[in-house]
Amino acid sequence: MAKYDSTMYAALWSKEGRAIQTLILNDPNRIPQYYTFWRSKFRVDSVVTPTNPDGSAAFIVRQRQIETGVLMDMRAPLADGTPMEKGNAAQYTGTIPDFIGKVYHETALEREYKEQLFEQVGEDNISLANYVIDFLQSNINSANMTLSHMAAQMLSTGVVNYKQGEGIQGGIVKAAIPVENFLNAGGVVWSDTTNFKFLDWGRNLVMLLNNKFGKDIAWQVEIPKDIWTNYILKNAQVIEHVRFVYNVNGALLPSSELVTDDMALNAIAKWEGMPAISIVEEKQKDITNGIVSGWAQNIAVVRPLGFAGLVLHTSNLDSKLAKYQNNLISAVYTPALGGLLTIENAVVPNGIYKEWHAKAMMQAVPALDEFLYHFIIKTNVAGSPYSF
Repeated sequence: MAKYDSTMYAALWSKEGRAIQTLILNDPNRIPQYYTFWRSKFRVDSVVTPTNPDGSAAFIVRQRQIETGVLMDMRAPLADGTPMEKGNAAQYTGTIPDFIGKVYHETALEREYKEQLFEQVGEDNISLANYVIDFLQSNINSANMTLSHMAAQMLSTGVVNYKQGEGIQGGIVKAAIPVENFLNAGGVVWSDTTNFKFLDWGRNLVMLLNNKFGKDIAWQVEIPKDIWTNYILKNAQVIEHVRFVYNVNGALLPSSELVTDDMALNAIAKWEGMPAISIVEEKQKDITNGIVSGWAQNIAVVRPLGFAGLVLHTSNLDSKLAKYQNNLISAVYTPALGGLLTIENAVVPNGIYKEWHAKAMMQAVPALDEFLYHFIIKTNVAGSPYSF
C-alpha cells in the first residue's frame, strides 16, 4: 500500500516539492491572478539587485531617456550618424523592503489524522486543495495586493510609505520628482463640473509640457475611477463634446442620454491635443484598516504613455542561507510571480515533534524611472494657470 508521503500534498515538503509546487503555481485554473494593477504600470527589472553583507539591498534609479523620434539626418554615402543620448544624470536611491505573508503550519497531531484518513480512503486531495486555496492563492493575492498598493502610492505621491499589515511600517523610497511637478487643478477645481473645462485643460497642459521638454511626447492622464465618474463624466464640456460626437443624423445626442465610460473615452480621444485617458481602479484588503487604496485621494497623474518604471527586487536570503540551517530542519524553496516571491516549505521541530510550515516571502518595490516627466495634480485645489 502506498505511503502518505507519496501523496502530492505530503510531497510538497520533499525534494520533489519544488517541481510539484511550480506545476500548481503555473496553472491559471488553480492559481488565478487577482489584484494585478501593478503589472499594467510597472515592468519587472531583469536585473536582480545585489544584497549587501548586512542583508540590505540598495538601488539607484536613473531617469529613463524619453525617446519620441525626430527627422532623420541626411548623410554622405557610408557616413556615420550622431550617437543617441544615453539618458539623464538625474537619479535617486533607496533600499528594497522585505515582506512575508501569513504562515501555514501543520502539527504532528494534524498530520497523524491525515495519515489515518489516507489509510482508510486511499487519497488526500482535500489537504492539497485546502493548501492551494488557503495558503498559495491567499499569499499570491497578498503579494499582488502589496505590489499594487505600493505602485499606486508611487504613482500618485512619488513616495512609498508602507503603513499596512502587522509588521514594520514606515517610509521605503521617495522618487526624485521635481517640486515644480506637483501641480494644482489650474484655475478651477475639477469638482466644479460647470466651469472646469476638462478638454481645454488637457490640451493646454500637453502643449505647455511639450514646449517645456522641447519634444512631442505622447502623454496620458491617469484618473481614479471615483474622480472619473463623479467629475469627468459629469463635466459640462465633456458631455457637450460627447453629444456632438454621437450625433444621430445631424441631431445631437439627447441630453437625457446617459454618458457611458466608452462613449466618453471615445469622444475625448477625438479632441485634438488631449492626452490619453487611463482610469485607475485598485483596492486592497488590510488586516487592520479593512479595504484600502494606495492611490492618494483627489489626485490625477500626467506622465508619458507606457510603463512608469520598474519593480526592483533582490534574492531571497532565507533560501540563500539554507545551507547553514539546523540539521533538524529541512526546507524546499520555490520561486513564484516571476521570481518576486519565494515559497518556503519547511519541516521544523517543535519540542520533540515535527511541524510542517509554509511561508511566502517577497523582496520587491516599484520605482519610477520617468520621474522628471511625472506630474501629480491636486484636482481639489485651485490656483493660477500653469506656466513652465
